[in-house]
Amino acid sequence: MVSQPTTQQLVAGLSPYRLFHSKDLDETRSNVGRIFKPHVLGICGKSQRLDARMDHLAIGGISLNRLHYGANVSIEPECLDDFLLVQMPVSGSAQIQCGPRKILSTPSRASIVTPSLPLHMRWQGQCDQLIVRIERPTLETACGALLGHALPRPLEFELGMDLRHGNGLAWRNLVLFLANSQFTKNAAQHALLAAQVEQLLVSSLLLGQPHNYRDALLHTARTPAPRHVKQAQAYIAEHCAEPIGVHDIARHAAISARSLYSGFQQYCGTTPMAYLRLVRLQRVRQDLLQAQSSGTQTSVTQVALAWGFSHLGHFTAAYRRQFKELPSQTLHG
Repeated sequence: MVSQPTTQQLVAGLSPYRLFHSKDLDETRSNVGRIFKPHVLGICGKSQRLDARMDHLAIGGISLNRLHYGANVSIEPECLDDFLLVQMPVSGSAQIQCGPRKILSTPSRASIVTPSLPLHMRWQGQCDQLIVRIERPTLETACGALLGHALPRPLEFELGMDLRHGNGLAWRNLVLFLANSQFTKNAAQHALLAAQVEQLLVSSLLLGQPHNYRDALLHTARTPAPRHVKQAQAYIAEHCAEPIGVHDIARHAAISARSLYSGFQQYCGTTPMAYLRLVRLQRVRQDLLQAQSSGTQTSVTQVALAWGFSHLGHFTAAYRRQFKELPSQTLHG
């Protein structure tokens, strides 16, 4: 029986993206501050010795980070303002206060730090955290698109997330997959893939973690008129080479993302993103046929990546289902 990789082994996938390793307090504070924000960092206890390291992988409007201080530390950033953090201890624990709420964050309980609320943290020396950073405008724009209107007040998330069950476990598994996946590394280099990762994480957080707009998001959406679906289809056809997502399409069609889903399911029998993938598959085929007829030197991999397909096995299977031949057969005739 093949053993399953441990959490430590999965987060080790970020180690090639080492930002720094330092035992100096000022250097550590400066490096962490460049990724997050300037803050007050203090060592708690005369016997404590800092041994800090941080890995950082940026993907569009989000980033995956692993941070370990190696000593008991206090962290005082005030409000994060421009971004949200989901902090998931791999080992150890941290006391987190965000606004009036306090929790002890452990490997079974993540903390979701609302950008608009003051933050105070104390990390225990062995605390090693996997941290997802999401830009606040990205999060608020996505929430507004799902609702169909701009947010009248800031998003405020419940501070604790149970990582052992339900939506919390699903979130944990998703982030661990991304931390150790070649897909994520490819996404960091390709805008189309980065947009897919960004949208997946943002939507998962908005629909899975309690916050002040979640009840409204979960209400049944009305089905849009067919003209809205046609507007969305036209937008997809025109912008399929760009890193667009459901929220961009919904905004162009002037409806909520949930209404967009309902419309595509009713009138197209598919989802907006599945429709977008179909259009991109068609564009791949066009490029392969053009390369074959003109004798242009290219490869299936190059064309697939250019259109946002990172997993070549999944791409090849989808291409064959759609066009009844392999992409290599299209390219070489």
